[in-house]
Amino acid sequence: MPKNAAMLHPLAFGNRTKMQSTSLLSMQEQVHRMLGWSAEYDAIGDASTFATQQASITVNGLKLSGLSHSPLRTRVESNELSFFMPVEGGAIRSTVNGKLVECHVRTNALLAPEGERIGEGGYRSILVAGLDRSRLLQTAGAMLGRDEMRVDLGAPSVMPLVAAGVNFDLMLRGACSLLEASNLSGEAAARLGVDEIFYRAICGMLLRDRLFGETGDRSSGASADRRLERACDYVMANLDRRITLTDLEAISGLSARNLQYAFQKRFGCTPVTWIRNERLNAARDLLLAGGDADNVTTAALAFCFSNLGSFSRHYRERFGEYPAVTLAAARGRSG
Repeated sequence: MPKNAAMLHPLAFGNRTKMQSTSLLSMQEQVHRMLGWSAEYDAIGDASTFATQQASITVNGLKLSGLSHSPLRTRVESNELSFFMPVEGGAIRSTVNGKLVECHVRTNALLAPEGERIGEGGYRSILVAGLDRSRLLQTAGAMLGRDEMRVDLGAPSVMPLVAAGVNFDLMLRGACSLLEASNLSGEAAARLGVDEIFYRAICGMLLRDRLFGETGDRSSGASADRRLERACDYVMANLDRRITLTDLEAISGLSARNLQYAFQKRFGCTPVTWIRNERLNAARDLLLAGGDADNVTTAALAFCFSNLGSFSRHYRERFGEYPAVTLAAARGRSG
């Protein structure tokens, strides 16, 4: 690698397994392979000093790439909706379908429609996501508690990374940490809900005024109760499956804010905590059965607890004993 490689900024994820190159053509091919872009790149300055590094993963259909490069001019044609977040270094300065946009680290992110993107930048690291338009709209509708959602995705949107006290930059960097924790396994990352985090964070930025504004309708008491019951019934019928907040919003018809409010009012906790507690209750019932074929691991996995240490900690907090103690006592009674 040339001397310039030492000046590259770290990637958003994948720094241990990254691909490094000094070839513009190699970078173009990798970007096309992962994101489907038709890209042309030109080094700014001496082309012999060009350097880049990249890491990519697909999580439940969501295409994610971390890119870091030396100074570069770009021209890209894309046939899908894309999200860009500057991670370190210089800003993103581009013309998207003729409109000038600019995003700075920890300040802005860009949602760009299909079409042409032309820009240039210095040493920088960016996070890129190739999005499914239908899923983004469905997530937006669910978060707002509507069957259908109309959002203008035909023009580029520069969105603040911090809005109404919500730090989306931190949220997405945390999702990248989950990618690392999953050892860049798309299946493991999907089980951790990384794709859901990205779609909800992007919708949160895009719809920040409607989701986090001070004003907003709350469903009437009777209506909210019925909708909450639908959400709870769905949870109880699917304790052994992945359940997302988007699922609950779509099923109940409650917006993201109203869903949180309804659970807090009824149960004194968030939907995520209530789901976890119901799964712990179900796991305890299984352990209390005390069958010879049952053990703590099978009880945990049966109700979507993939981290056994976390399962044991939450179980002890809820029931005052570790799951192994529950199982041993149950077997002692049956023996």
